[in-house]
Amino acid sequence: MQPVLAERTGSCFDVQQQELARAFTSFTQAANSLEHSYAQLQSEVVRLRLELDEKNRELSRSQALVEVSAILAHEIRNPLGSLELFVNLLADSDATASPSDRADWISQIQVGVRTLAATVNNVLHVYSSPPASLVACDLGELLDRAAEFVVPLVAQSRLHLEMSNALHGVTRPADLHRFHQVLLNLVVNALRFTPSGGRISLAGTTQSKAGRRIAEINVSDTGAGIAAEHLDKIFTAGFSTRGSPGLGLAVCKKIVEQHGGTIFAASQPGQGATFTIRLPLS
Repeated sequence: MQPVLAERTGSCFDVQQQELARAFTSFTQAANSLEHSYAQLQSEVVRLRLELDEKNRELSRSQALVEVSAILAHEIRNPLGSLELFVNLLADSDATASPSDRADWISQIQVGVRTLAATVNNVLHVYSSPPASLVACDLGELLDRAAEFVVPLVAQSRLHLEMSNALHGVTRPADLHRFHQVLLNLVVNALRFTPSGGRISLAGTTQSKAGRRIAEINVSDTGAGIAAEHLDKIFTAGFSTRGSPGLGLAVCKKIVEQHGGTIFAASQPGQGATFTIRLPLS
């Protein structure tokens, strides 16, 4: 009887071994299949992530295009309307039109064209800003040209322009076009907040700060001033308290920093504001 029991016991053991081997084989196959599926899933996740990233980039480009279009439409509409009005006046004028009327219409056209140019340049500087093209320039001459350029804008707003320029003969590398844009933006910003009969001042000096010689340019106005809680926000693109796109001062900061300088504002509500640009001199 004992050999038979041993034979049966061995047979049961063999069956268990076979079942265990089949289970292990099935488990190994399932594990391999799961590993393969995981690899495929991982690959699909990477593909979907790349596809999503590309769609997000396309969406960002589309949103940027919509934003630029909205800004241009908002800022260009009024100057274009004024240009059309005064161009038509000139075109329809005859010998009875006085020289002073014609001169006024031409001045208004200049204002419109310069406002449009400032708007387009601001958008370009915010959304696409290649390295500045620096050449040696006389800061006094640069300030003089900026003052001449804004005369029609100031006159149209019925304001007075004051000039104090002690920068003649002071030279440093600068991108003339971009720095001209900075001064134009600061004056245009002052025009928005200064009531008729007020004053805008441009001043240029040299000073020594912490043992370094610097050029300092100030643009001041006698307008409403800037609230204290807004002073740390005014150079942020998109920030505005007057419904404008809020690009001008952000562009100023970007360009001044490209020149290795700094810009800041000081103001007391109701007492105007002063924007100060400081540029290191070698």
